[in-house]
Amino acid sequence: MKKLIAFALVLTLVLSIGIGAFAAKSDAVVLRFAFSEAPESQTAKVMEKVKENVEARTEGRVIVECHWSNELGSIADAIEQITLGGNIVSSTSASSWAPYGCADMTAMDSMFAFSSTDEIAKFNDSDMWKAMVKEMEEKGQIHMICMNWAAAPRVILANKPINSVEDLKGFLVRVPTNTYAAWFSALGAAPVSGIPFAEVYTNIESGVIEGAEAPFATLSDYSVYEVAKYAFTSNHTYAAACFGTSMAIWNLLSAEDQAVVTEELTAGGKEFTAMCAASNEEYMKAFEEAGVTIVEPSEADKEAFAAAAAEAAVTLGLREGVMDEIKAASN
Repeated sequence: MKKLIAFALVLTLVLSIGIGAFAAKSDAVVLRFAFSEAPESQTAKVMEKVKENVEARTEGRVIVECHWSNELGSIADAIEQITLGGNIVSSTSASSWAPYGCADMTAMDSMFAFSSTDEIAKFNDSDMWKAMVKEMEEKGQIHMICMNWAAAPRVILANKPINSVEDLKGFLVRVPTNTYAAWFSALGAAPVSGIPFAEVYTNIESGVIEGAEAPFATLSDYSVYEVAKYAFTSNHTYAAACFGTSMAIWNLLSAEDQAVVTEELTAGGKEFTAMCAASNEEYMKAFEEAGVTIVEPSEADKEAFAAAAAEAAVTLGLREGVMDEIKAASN
């Protein structure tokens, strides 16, 4: 009888430990990160460390789950799911978030809004960004975590020589958002939207477009240099990625764990930015070795870029003075 009681006690203890362990595991919040980048990208390399640090610092209360190459749907689909309270953290341009709660965020994604990665880092810590975060929470029920993942400056890669702004007239260029389309249109180019970057290569090869704009790293990831041999280093934007998620998901985390996720993603942004800057020269050399002709804009071209940016701001309907406010907040 005593043995039976002892066995029952041991069994009860084992079951209670097992149930407790299962409960602790089931209580963890799994954050599903949706990326358009490939699993071999620089973003993926940095996210490995972010994942490790978040899970270690929260002692498993927060699990980071990364999904690459639009596995969870397009960026637009991901944001739509977020607005409905879906468990997704998306990383994309400010202008893609803007319609869901903060119109001024479109200005952040406008060409030449930031002149350096230092300005982006400063803006991430600014009161203006904090005000935008609050506005997104109140109007869109979306929490913006950080905006400091700045890639190397974006350039234009074409299948025909681009030696000056004049050569952009009528140029069929793939663009990701309206902010890019407005700027290229102001330069006299013919922007084409709606083409996934994974299809840029075949669209240039078939003549649907004549080129695309992106950092050298992205153009390299998709081997676009094989079908487009002329690069124009316009450096029109660093396209800082902004991480955001549903307030319904964000509020599942304790204040302590929210701080950890914010700190680690922000630290990841700094590492990503430094990595992109350091590797940009290497990519340029690799492109030249692959037979790509690289041309730098003249001072006259740069003046034309600035004039086009001002015209695009009007086209986009940006609030008067918002670009100056962003400059002030980032300096």
